[in-house]
Amino acid sequence: MRLAGERALVTGSTSGIGAAIAVAFAREGAAVVVTGRDADRGAAVVDRIGAGGGEASFVAADLRTEAACDHLVDTAAERLGGLTVLVNNATGATGAAPVADTVTDEWDAVLLLDLTAPMWCARRSIPHMRRAGHGSIINISSRQAERPSAGLAAYVAAKAGLNGLTRALAVEEAVHGIRCNTISPGYVLNSTRDADLAPERRAAYEAMHLTRLGEADDVAAAAVYLAGAESGFVTGVNLALDGGSSIARARELG
Repeated sequence: MRLAGERALVTGSTSGIGAAIAVAFAREGAAVVVTGRDADRGAAVVDRIGAGGGEASFVAADLRTEAACDHLVDTAAERLGGLTVLVNNATGATGAAPVADTVTDEWDAVLLLDLTAPMWCARRSIPHMRRAGHGSIINISSRQAERPSAGLAAYVAAKAGLNGLTRALAVEEAVHGIRCNTISPGYVLNSTRDADLAPERRAAYEAMHLTRLGEADDVAAAAVYLAGAESGFVTGVNLALDGGSSIARARELG
């Protein structure tokens, strides 16, 4: 039980990477609040955790307002009896367009969810972590922040800003025993998006990696490490979780 006694809030945890993190946290002994906009999917994640003997509850939240973020954090802390781990995972890449064609409202919407909301959640979580005497904030970013694809300017800018927010929080909160780190996944398989992934497309994605395509559980394993005492000497780090794609392209996978 690597996270025994930890009390964790994972945003965007009704599916995908967020759900995998919530399940992994609970399996390692943390009490978890699952959150998102879809109550049915949230309940399914909570049931999955409960079936494995873990402790979890669901709080519905739309993180596009400051009040909603504050309410989510306070509700999570009330249910858990405090808060020691925050994972900012909720994201949205709507409004995909090159800068020359970017609509301001769409730009603002992406930065709001991918950068401002994590700041709001972190700001509200910090007093709870200070009272606990320790804490870990984990921001889920993207390799896009450092190696962007054309047409994702708002998403790239937001994730680059999130990386900077991580470093600022690490500096400011170290004196209070609160650490902050980033995980930057590469291509991670998604059961919905990749259900009908064509063989040639999959081969192209595989060729970007030295090892294999990523899975949600890979990100969850890294989050477990960064949430617990094992990483007590790690803060301000951006972990590139990308199968080596940031250093080289694979010639073949076998």
